[in-house]
Amino acid sequence: MRQVIQVDGKEITVIGTAHVSEESREEVKTVVEEVRPDNVFVELDESRYDSLRNESGWKDLDVTDAIRQGKGKLLLLNLVMSIYQRKIGLEQDIKPGSELLQAIDSAEEHGIEYNLVDQDINTTLSRAIDSLTLLDKIKLVASMLMPSEGEEIGVEDLKQEDMLTSIIKELEDEFPELKRVFLDERNTYMAEKILENDFDSAVVVVGAAHVQGLVEELKKEERKLNFETSKSFPWMKALNYGFTAFVILGLGYGFYSGVNEGLTNLGVWVVANSVLAMIGSMIARANPVTWIVSFIASPFTSLNPLLPAGMVSAYTEAKISPPSVEDLEEITKIENYRELWDNQMGRILLTFFLVNLGSGAGAIISGLYILVFSVLGL
Repeated sequence: MRQVIQVDGKEITVIGTAHVSEESREEVKTVVEEVRPDNVFVELDESRYDSLRNESGWKDLDVTDAIRQGKGKLLLLNLVMSIYQRKIGLEQDIKPGSELLQAIDSAEEHGIEYNLVDQDINTTLSRAIDSLTLLDKIKLVASMLMPSEGEEIGVEDLKQEDMLTSIIKELEDEFPELKRVFLDERNTYMAEKILENDFDSAVVVVGAAHVQGLVEELKKEERKLNFETSKSFPWMKALNYGFTAFVILGLGYGFYSGVNEGLTNLGVWVVANSVLAMIGSMIARANPVTWIVSFIASPFTSLNPLLPAGMVSAYTEAKISPPSVEDLEEITKIENYRELWDNQMGRILLTFFLVNLGSGAGAIISGLYILVFSVLGL
């Protein structure tokens, strides 16, 4: 997929690629050689470029520090997405993102300036996670973890406009905020970065899903580069803090109604949170010490929206049983989610996810118990 446009006297050739396609890699190489532009712009940021070029992103990771800084969700999402993309790429016998590296290699070969113009991947992932509701997150994780069945989709078909349009439409219908963050915002960002440069002709290499939106952004006389948090009311944050306030008030109301009722409510809260969080760490095959920490920490962390139980458990697991160099090297080669249980880095991230899942379920169950049997008196 190729489009040539004129913007303020500049000729811009936009190439839309499939990130796991040998044909795309060859097309990029051919176009750069034919056009010989002043500049080549690539849909990469520094982090993704380093990861593609030398696969050192995980090898150089300080796991405990990353978890302590609250990057557990980003690491987990990065891993799930990379496994999914790598699996497709391996089936096609080509490394995902090879065509992006080819654009840079071709630019260097012909002495052409190149620029990485994508938004930082951590910023994008963080905004994507924050944009989803709890139900959306559950649906998204389920869709990525469930094995795909049925007819295989050809990778080259993804570059066809009718197929591409249907995929974007499906994404917009299911997760409109995700589509906005991953496509619309990045299109605006990349257009702004491209037009900051001085050139007469340029080749822009992006994923096929970006072509139409990026071309529209490049043609705009003005574009709004404002990626602040949505102006709508932060319902999820309000819900988290509101739930915490409700539980505290519910526990207090129980003791106000009677010591026995208060102790019963407190017991249900502690047991539900502790047991389900510990079960999550056990399923993740974490260290037994992590089981105990999960059991103890969950009732308290469930009352603090800023400190997830999974974060505490994963940090403990990383401290007690840190991943080896081999684990960090092998995590970049995992093709199947089941293999996560055979890798210590995988077990740490599973601990983060499953303990949070168990703790969240425990909080909801015990919260409903307090509401139904104590507050409403049913």
